[in-house]
Amino acid sequence: MRNLQSRLLPTLAIVLALLLTGTLCFADSELPPFGPDSVPAQPDYAQDASWLAKASSIQHPVDVFWVYPTVLHDSEHWLMDFTLPEMQQASHNTITKQASVFLDQANLFAPYYRQMNMAALTLPEADQDALKKYGVNDIWQAFTYYMQNLNQGRPFILAGHSQGSKVLLELMLKHWGALGYENKMIAGYFLGWSITHGDLKANPALKMCENASQINCFISYNTVAEGRQKVAPSIRQDAIVTNPLTWTTDDAFAPASLNLGAKFFNADGTTTEVAHFSSAQGKDSGLVVQPIQPEFVNSSPPPFPAGVYHVYDFSIFYENLKQNAARRIKAMGNGK
Repeated sequence: MRNLQSRLLPTLAIVLALLLTGTLCFADSELPPFGPDSVPAQPDYAQDASWLAKASSIQHPVDVFWVYPTVLHDSEHWLMDFTLPEMQQASHNTITKQASVFLDQANLFAPYYRQMNMAALTLPEADQDALKKYGVNDIWQAFTYYMQNLNQGRPFILAGHSQGSKVLLELMLKHWGALGYENKMIAGYFLGWSITHGDLKANPALKMCENASQINCFISYNTVAEGRQKVAPSIRQDAIVTNPLTWTTDDAFAPASLNLGAKFFNADGTTTEVAHFSSAQGKDSGLVVQPIQPEFVNSSPPPFPAGVYHVYDFSIFYENLKQNAARRIKAMGNGK
């Protein structure tokens, strides 16, 4: 407990100082005021209870380290309390709908973390940072624990979506190139967030994947309808867009014939698969898609405007993602 307090106190002091100076602009939110009592207990990754998924038996020669997207959007908590059953279930749903593209070929490791509430998207950047750092610290602790105690030298995939990708990118910008095991990463699938030219300049060790079998590189895209790039909250200016139909970062149009199949997860537990669901083209920092059955993607919940297909970044290209992971895993085994 003393060690936990020593880790938390500096962070709490900063947050409290911000509160006292009025820097945190939380007053307009429906959530309660943020203070030290708003911070849930930090996960202890030596305990199984702090893991959403921790492979109990090793069935594959490679791993996937999954960081789930934003699942906290209630009106009570600024930060996710991973001990709450409803938060655990919501986190597990992301494995079914997203991380499942990797599960036939990789052992799954997925930590819980104190992510920030979706309402934080409406806050000024400085206030978001005051909340975000809890999750960033948690994932860094989890990834460090995973590499030191669970990975056992296997190649691994880094994967996330939305806030999960944002947290992973922040950590890679700070640490990638100095870890000593960069050559063990097959690829980083950072979907639902943007990797920009500025990011690559800030850390030249980060490389974007430029073809379907390249390894030790990163992938990023955000799906939108034509002309909706500027209203998508996850699209950053000057983003580099990976086209999941060609696995290049150019702006060439890729026809729907290359789409191996979309997969949508219905409320009743069934799934719907649609072959050749959409074309894709990188344009103005977003991935522009033209679904043949738009009714499947026109139900994005708030805060995503019409034409922002954020929650379907995995679904629209489900089979292409699955095939590509297999291809990169094979390339890693061949040393290519």
